[in-house]
Amino acid sequence: MSTLKRIIAALVLVCLCQSSSAQISVRTALSDDREVQPGTTYEGVIQVWNETEQIQQAKIYQTDYLFYADGSNVYGEPGRDERSNANWVRVTATTHTLPPLGKILVNYIVEVPEFMNGQSVTGSYWSMIMVEGVPRESSEATFDPVTGKPKYSLLQVTRYGIQIATHIVGSGESELAMSGGQFEELDDGEISLVVKLENTGSRMLNTEIWVELYDDEGAAFGRRNGVRSRIYPATSIRQKIRLGALGPGAYRALVIADAGENDVFGAEYRLQVE
Repeated sequence: MSTLKRIIAALVLVCLCQSSSAQISVRTALSDDREVQPGTTYEGVIQVWNETEQIQQAKIYQTDYLFYADGSNVYGEPGRDERSNANWVRVTATTHTLPPLGKILVNYIVEVPEFMNGQSVTGSYWSMIMVEGVPRESSEATFDPVTGKPKYSLLQVTRYGIQIATHIVGSGESELAMSGGQFEELDDGEISLVVKLENTGSRMLNTEIWVELYDDEGAAFGRRNGVRSRIYPATSIRQKIRLGALGPGAYRALVIADAGENDVFGAEYRLQVE
């Protein structure tokens, strides 16, 4: 096996083992949504646990957060994005030492301004607080003194991202754009509908999505559920919803995205199965 193949195989092994051998964990919710008035302040707590019998350290830092339907995630410099609230968030400390099998509390305060860049704050603002375990070992690569070949040290890092989302009461527009609408035949013979959902408004949408399937004569074939997703303004997601094995004929797929209250969006796509 080539050196490159050995590295790839080892990386895959590390990724598969992360969940079962994590050094730290976060046992509080990974999102904190608050409906608040401009000019107010609120507080939150993140509970971090040491899952080992050795002393561990965790570092705390902030990032912005964007994601897109192509699968990309952007953890940018805090406070740079147009709707970032990172500059409103104050975290108590940047590094914590955790006793064996013990926990620490990371406190944060969010001070919501009345204005941002000369404009009244409206809609949703968000950023991330990252909790990352500090490895106990060095990640430097060394050479085997006998063979002269490089030895690679792969370091496992456990990281959690907590979304801090501030929603200004009674403000912001809820808008969702659907596009794509591509049908794919899966290996097992079933068909899926792939659709892109983009938040084109100024308020976060916590969206439940499903497909109601009908034949060309209007007979219902039931409901197929997608995955509930948070979609922030100017971000997008890709949903792949299994429709099942369909016999020959013409079908209508009605995509429903329900973000709660009166925020319901829809699109219709047509499918011909030969």
